[in-house]
Amino acid sequence: MSTEYKTFMVVTLNHKGGVGKTTTAYNLGHALARMGYKTLLLDLDPQANMTAVCGVEISEGQKTLYNVLIDKDLEKLPLISLRENLDLLPSELRCTEAELRLQSDSISGNYALKTALEKVQDHYQFVIMDCPPSLGALTLNALVAGTHLLVTVQASYLAIKGLQTLIEVVERIKKFLNPQLLMGGMVLTQVNHTVVRKHLADSLRELYQGHVFEAVIRQNVALEEAALNREDIFTYAPKSSGAEDYAALAQELLTRF
Repeated sequence: MSTEYKTFMVVTLNHKGGVGKTTTAYNLGHALARMGYKTLLLDLDPQANMTAVCGVEISEGQKTLYNVLIDKDLEKLPLISLRENLDLLPSELRCTEAELRLQSDSISGNYALKTALEKVQDHYQFVIMDCPPSLGALTLNALVAGTHLLVTVQASYLAIKGLQTLIEVVERIKKFLNPQLLMGGMVLTQVNHTVVRKHLADSLRELYQGHVFEAVIRQNVALEEAALNREDIFTYAPKSSGAEDYAALAQELLTRF
C-alpha cells in the first residue's frame, strides 16, 4: 500500500436517531484499520456515544473536540490511540456550548472543523465523522469538512420518508459551502427478512439508483452486546453476521471511493 494518499473525510449522517449511525462509524473505522488503513474516528455528538463505546472516559481538564472547535491557538489535536491504525478525537457534553458559539460566528463558524483537521489529515487515509442526529452547527461543520457522505438508513418507512429532506439540505451545503462533497452512498441498517423490510429496501434502491450499498447491516444482537462491552464487533464476535456485514461494507466502500 502506498504511503502517499488522499484523505477521505467520511461524514456518517442521519438527522434521525436510532438508525445505527454510531455503530456503523465505529465498526467501519475498526474494519478499515484492520485492513491496514490509518483511520481517525471523530466524535461530533455532544452525547459522546462514540467516545463511550471506545471505552474512553473524559477526565476534568482533558482536551476534547470542544477545545478543537473553540481554542484558536490549539497546537495539536487531542487524539487518543485505540489500536494500531486507529485513533479517536473524543467528544463531551460541553460541545453543546461549542455548537452555540459556532452558530453565533457567521463568518468562520462553519469552517472551524475543516481548519482544525488540516493539522492532521495528511496522517490518515480515512477520517470517519460521527455526527449528532440533527442538522445543527456541528453537523454543518462536518459537511463543510467532508469529502464523502455516508447516510445510514434504517429499513423502516419513517426513516426512508425523511431522507429527501436530508438530501435537499446536503445539496444546498454542496452548492454554497462545499462543492467537493460527494454522495459516498447509503447503507441499510437493522435489516431483517420480513416482506415489508425487503419492499422498503427495494424501493430505496430504485429511488436512489447507484447510491445504495449492496452490503447491508442485518439485525444482530451481537452488535448491541459488543457496544455494551465497549468492543468492536470483530473483537467481540468475529464470526457473527455483524462482523461479516461491516467487513463487506468496508470492502465495498473502498471499491466505491
